[in-house]
Amino acid sequence: MSVEQIVTAIEKVVHPLSRLFNYGGFGFLFLLMLLVVAHVIGRYVLVFPIPGSVELIEFLMVLVVFLGLAECAVNRSNVSVDLFVNTLPKNTRTFIDAFTSLLSIAIVSLITWQSAIQVKLLYQSGHTSGVLHIPHYPFAIVMVLGWAAFDLVLIGHFFEFLGRAFKK
Repeated sequence: MSVEQIVTAIEKVVHPLSRLFNYGGFGFLFLLMLLVVAHVIGRYVLVFPIPGSVELIEFLMVLVVFLGLAECAVNRSNVSVDLFVNTLPKNTRTFIDAFTSLLSIAIVSLITWQSAIQVKLLYQSGHTSGVLHIPHYPFAIVMVLGWAAFDLVLIGHFFEFLGRAFKK
């Protein structure tokens, strides 16, 4: 199997998954917006805030961030500073890109693994929010899924850079 075929196989799985996650993130962002507006109106106009709204906003922010993480990487919308690297020859840049991708895969894999351990601990402890008593572990599961999808995108990028590096 060639490097291009590996990249294509990864993209066939990861791109639709990241798009689906991103649409979910859009939906939760819309709910977040509605909740913030309702909370502000309730608190300052009606003098009756929504109980537990701060907790709900925090949980929705977790969903918005981690469901959008992979799509951000697919579109290469991540922040990168390449002022020095752009002055290097193209071959050298490709090797640097492959190395930084590999390093990113290692770091994100560790984060994913430790997040999965955190899910287990949250589930076993029964940790819930203070006001609404919403369990934390479902949101941590979304965090793990977001990191895992992000990691898959990084693996695809690594093989893409690897293919460019060894292309003649």
